[in-house]
Amino acid sequence: MPKRNAHQKAARALQAAEGIGYQEALRRVKAAAEPATEPPTPTPAAVAYALEPTPAEAALGITAEELGVRALPADATPAQRAHAEAVWRPETDPAKPCRCSGRNCRHGAPCAEEDYAPPCTGRMIHVDRHPGSMFDLTAWYDVYECDGCGETFETTVMLPDLPWGEVRTREEADGERYTGVMGEDRVTVIYRGIRHPNFPDRTPGEDGEDEHDLDPDDYPTPEEDALDYLDEEEGEEPLGEEDHEDTLDYLDDAPENDADPIAEPPDNYYDERPDEDELGPSCRVPALDRDPQPTAAGWDEGPRTW
Repeated sequence: MPKRNAHQKAARALQAAEGIGYQEALRRVKAAAEPATEPPTPTPAAVAYALEPTPAEAALGITAEELGVRALPADATPAQRAHAEAVWRPETDPAKPCRCSGRNCRHGAPCAEEDYAPPCTGRMIHVDRHPGSMFDLTAWYDVYECDGCGETFETTVMLPDLPWGEVRTREEADGERYTGVMGEDRVTVIYRGIRHPNFPDRTPGEDGEDEHDLDPDDYPTPEEDALDYLDEEEGEEPLGEEDHEDTLDYLDDAPENDADPIAEPPDNYYDERPDEDELGPSCRVPALDRDPQPTAAGWDEGPRTW
């Protein structure tokens, strides 16, 4: 008879003491023997903002995420700082500070447009900032708009302390947007949430969609476009039925009457030519004398000067 282990002995004792079933007693013994586990700690928010929108900003629908880098705590990650630098809400008042990081910002500067008479007295509004390069991680692109004449101004700025991505290996960049040279293992990864003009906002296959999920009717192939074009041509009425004027014969491009430049000559072509010891007909094309000289017939019969 197999020996009972400690759990089984304790279960038998509990069964006899409380008059419960053996399986129930065994379950209680095992539960009491297992170490107590603490409840799981709730996952903290991805970003704990140090600043919150004012009542006026909240009334406009501006969130803490759109307040820019200044709303982030001091220990924010580079990815969080880059995201904040790319999604801040533009400040429409040139007298108020811009919500970007402030580096190389021309918000509130006088309008540079001088073609107006009198010159424009408006101020520049910083309306957008996004990555401005495919490989330089610190290059950003700024867009300004004048609050007076409405002209836009664009420029590239360098933000050394605000890279919009980082360099990783291709294996580490699996599932994220990146750019790199073919054959090299190191690639430039774009941080999530960054609006990069040279890359889509999602990676292929994200949300269960990829190029195979596109509707073929919205993206016809070149062969389908050619067939549609031929069908349209076949459906057109002849020119005569549409009261068009008859086209001239010289517009006919049919090749039936064209001469073949390399065709065989006629059979009597060589029969009409003179023999080798006979002279052929004289040429009727007058000779062109490119260096005419005076002849004796044109000399003056008067006394010579020599």
